[in-house]
Amino acid sequence: MKTLFVLPIVCSFLLALTLTAQQPTPAATPTSTPASAKSSEPAAFGSVTGHISCADTGQPARFAGVQLLSEQPAAPLLDPKDLGKDADFSKALAKSMSAVMKGNGLSAITDIEGNFTLDKVAPGTYYLIPQLAGYLSPLSLFSQQERLKADTDTMSAVEGLSQKITVNANQVSRADATLERGGSLSGTIRYDDGSPAPNVAPTLLLQQKDGKWKELNLSGILPPTTDDSGHYRFFGVPAGKYAVKATLPTTQMYMGVGSGSFSLQMKLGDALVVYSGAVYREKEIKPIELGAGESQSGIDLVFPISGLHTVSGTVVAKADNHAVNAGTVELDDPETKAKLRTVMIDPDGSFRFNYVLEGEYTLLASNAADTVKKDASVDDSGNPFGRLMNSKTVKKYGEATLPLTIKSDTVGLSLQVPNAAPEKDDVKKSAQ
Repeated sequence: MKTLFVLPIVCSFLLALTLTAQQPTPAATPTSTPASAKSSEPAAFGSVTGHISCADTGQPARFAGVQLLSEQPAAPLLDPKDLGKDADFSKALAKSMSAVMKGNGLSAITDIEGNFTLDKVAPGTYYLIPQLAGYLSPLSLFSQQERLKADTDTMSAVEGLSQKITVNANQVSRADATLERGGSLSGTIRYDDGSPAPNVAPTLLLQQKDGKWKELNLSGILPPTTDDSGHYRFFGVPAGKYAVKATLPTTQMYMGVGSGSFSLQMKLGDALVVYSGAVYREKEIKPIELGAGESQSGIDLVFPISGLHTVSGTVVAKADNHAVNAGTVELDDPETKAKLRTVMIDPDGSFRFNYVLEGEYTLLASNAADTVKKDASVDDSGNPFGRLMNSKTVKKYGEATLPLTIKSDTVGLSLQVPNAAPEKDDVKKSAQ
């Protein structure tokens, strides 16, 4: 079963692991030698030293992050696409965590004078990636997905924006850089009764040359949230055309007292989305043009309180009308086919979307399946991610769609999924 609906928080955490724990293959690896001989042999590593400064102040970029990105990034230790496929997922996760904590020798933090040193770098070609809040980075225009994928197009773009460094064994390479301050976009997010919306993680959208929108995260692995007054601010923003998206904060983590008090609450089907310019669908966005180093404020977003409805129903097998217990249901835009929301099918086959605005929609059931628990002793009730990890697919089904016009609460819907077409491997087996 596909895992496109896995929690954004979990995926972001795993993304942090994959981005941090990459280590290039050294051009030369020291051979194993007796301890007595090691001290007389040269190390098969080089070092990189440099200085990072700020163009607008002429002062050092103090405590800025510095990374060396290999010209040929290694495969991630743990790929989010493999969630649920690894028979020993816990060991794979532990391995990735260990690598993250240990570090890979390709990152540093500048000191109070803006200087940095990396003293054990494998020979090879690298790109210098300095990052400091409020300033432009060679990665500013890349989404997290692009950074993770690191395909040919992404690496080609990085090459055009970054300083290239060649590291040789037993030599010191110099790498200095000056950071340019970026622009900013700010505003408030509130409900239409005037109350602020705290703990909302807004998303910055960049309009690309083809008119499509791409999500950016300029502040790190996890996006910042609005403060207690509903204020937000994006900084270090390159010149371009932008919009801001916000989703009701229906997925949140809490920590009480004690090691067992961690709580993750999520209601994916309630995640109403709004955009800057008081619109509710991506096709209606009016771009905000931002110049180099420019700051724009007053970009406010409002969640409606009234005029919201519930959409609910059940996903059943078309052949015998039994409820399937796994999969997803999407609420889509019928014109653009854009995915507006996604919710997991509950164990009893039901699904539910709250806070749905009036309008035209298409319901799409996909990844539908009959599953059984891998470990019957595990209580994964109320834990969709845990249920996903602890499930084994018995039978798969095809997709089912249903057009909707929402003017009021719409309940008792039935999505009938057909039997899935045989997969290529199954067809080959049956032919033999």
